[in-house]
Amino acid sequence: MICPNEKIEMRKVKAESHYGQQLILDQCSQCGGIWFDAFELYTPKPGEAAKIELLDAGNLRDFSAIENAELVCPKDQAKLVRFSDPYFPQEIIIERCPICNGFWLNRGEFLKYQKFRQEKWARREKSAADLKLQEEVSQLLSEHKTGNNTDALGRLGKFLSTPLDSFTWRPLEPERLSREEESVLNLILNAVTIILRFFIRL
Repeated sequence: MICPNEKIEMRKVKAESHYGQQLILDQCSQCGGIWFDAFELYTPKPGEAAKIELLDAGNLRDFSAIENAELVCPKDQAKLVRFSDPYFPQEIIIERCPICNGFWLNRGEFLKYQKFRQEKWARREKSAADLKLQEEVSQLLSEHKTGNNTDALGRLGKFLSTPLDSFTWRPLEPERLSREEESVLNLILNAVTIILRFFIRL
C-alpha cells in the first residue's frame, strides 16, 4: 500500500487488540503516518500507539503535520476527507475514505487519539442508575451464594419482568402494556425462570 503523504510503499506493523488478537496496520517509514482499515482505529489496546510510534524512535516520535493538500486512499484511490465527530477533539486530525471507511492518521495523531480515549474513560463516572443496578445485582448474587435461592429467584424475576421504554430505557407504567404484550412478556419470564431454576440446582 502506498502512503497518501509520501507516495512510497508502507510497511506492516503489528498492534494488539482488546481481544488478544493481532492487528496488521500499514505505516509509512518516512512520515510515520498510519493507515487503519474500517473499524481498526477503535480496536487497538491502550498503549499500542506508543509502541508503534516508537519503532523508529528518532524519526517517528514527534508530531508531523499533513503536508499534501489532497490525500488519496491507499486502497481505492478515492480522495480522503477530514473526519469530523463531536466526540473527537478538533486538534486530532483524521482523514477518512468515503468509500472504504478507512482512516489515515499522520505521525503523532494515533498517540494523541489513544491518550484522549484513556482520559475520557478515566473521567467517566457511573451514574446513580448504574450504581443502583450494580448494587441490586451484587445483592442478588450474594443471596444466591448464601442459599436463599427462592427469594433471589423471585426478585430476579421481578427485576427482569420490568418492561422498559426502548427510547428512554425507563420502566413503563403498567397500564401502557396491552394484553398481547403482557402475554408475550409472561411467556418470556416463564422461560427465563425455568432456565434459572435449572442452573441454580446444578
